[in-house]
Amino acid sequence: MHTRPIRSVVLAVLVLFVGVATAEVARAQAREFTGTVVSAGGSITVEDRRGERVTFTRTKKTVVKGRPNWGAIAVGDRVLVRWALADGTRARRVIVLETGS
Repeated sequence: MHTRPIRSVVLAVLVLFVGVATAEVARAQAREFTGTVVSAGGSITVEDRRGERVTFTRTKKTVVKGRPNWGAIAVGDRVLVRWALADGTRARRVIVLETGS
C-alpha cells in the first residue's frame, strides 16, 4: 500500500541525479584560452604564455566584451576566449582583458 510514495521518491531522486550528471558533462565541455592576439581579421589567433597558438573563428552568436565588436580586436590585445569543445574552435565569448595599444 505504501509502494506508490516510495516509487515517487525514488523516481524524484533519479531525475535529480540525472539532471546533475548532465549539467556536469555540459560544464566539462566548456573551454577557456587566455593569451595575446597575434593575428586578427576574419579569425583571431591567440598565443598563450607557453607559446601554444589556437585560431578561433566567429559565429553570429559570438559575444565580444571590452571592444565594440569582433573587428575591433587587434594584434597585441590580451584576451580570454570561451568556447565549447563540441564547437571546435568557434568562439562563444571573447573578453578583452587588456588592449595592446
